[in-house]
Amino acid sequence: MEGTFELLGPLDLLQLLARGGKKGVFQIVSPGGKGVAYLAGPRVRHARWGSREGEEALMEILLLKEGRFRFIEGGEPTAETLSEPLDYYLLQAVRRLDDRIEVGPFDLVQLGSGSGVSHLTLSPDELALFTHLSKQLSALELAARSKKPLGRVLATLGHLARLNIIEIERRAPHTARLTLAIRDPLPPYAYVDDLLLRAWKLHYGHFEQVHIRAEGRTITLPVRGGDDLGGHLMLPTELLIVHELTAGQTLLVWPALPGSESS
Repeated sequence: MEGTFELLGPLDLLQLLARGGKKGVFQIVSPGGKGVAYLAGPRVRHARWGSREGEEALMEILLLKEGRFRFIEGGEPTAETLSEPLDYYLLQAVRRLDDRIEVGPFDLVQLGSGSGVSHLTLSPDELALFTHLSKQLSALELAARSKKPLGRVLATLGHLARLNIIEIERRAPHTARLTLAIRDPLPPYAYVDDLLLRAWKLHYGHFEQVHIRAEGRTITLPVRGGDDLGGHLMLPTELLIVHELTAGQTLLVWPALPGSESS
């Protein structure tokens, strides 16, 4: 097996070989140098890039953008400088590369079939999300349940999707289920997460207000974006009093589009 990195880079190729249970040596020649990585199924045993060996050498290989490769089955390394599963090093490379799949707040997320997460070494952020992925959830729901900032959740999911550890089902922006919270002092607006507001505006176009459904009533308020609000709708105390709302309520929130009526 040989070719170039024009269609698939070394990160993708090594992942495919490992998941196919291949054992052998992956040889690379690029404008920046030469290297090798020795695979044994899901493990990578040794890597060399120029004069460097071990994890530093493997990172150089995984982050290459151009070059040629050849995979020779059955090759044995002269030393063993790596001890973790290949997926561990793939995660480290993806974090450095930041070559993540874009995930939106309304996209549905679930564990990928055959993802092999049991042997991965995950970051605290990734572990925090995995504990909530027993069923399919939207990224926005996942942020609310994990109590992590929505931006961090989207970035982490993008990294995991890049490695095929999770599966993403694209969903158009729609009504959001948010928990009401109070923050003072604030101007008299409804505040939703900046990323949520951006997703709505990219899909629906410009709007200035949102509809809020609470216990059979629909309230319309001017809206602004806020940092790290995740699954919360933030209101100042004066608006809670005027509209007889209670902190902790679950509300349905959607854009009040020009020419449309609340429903």
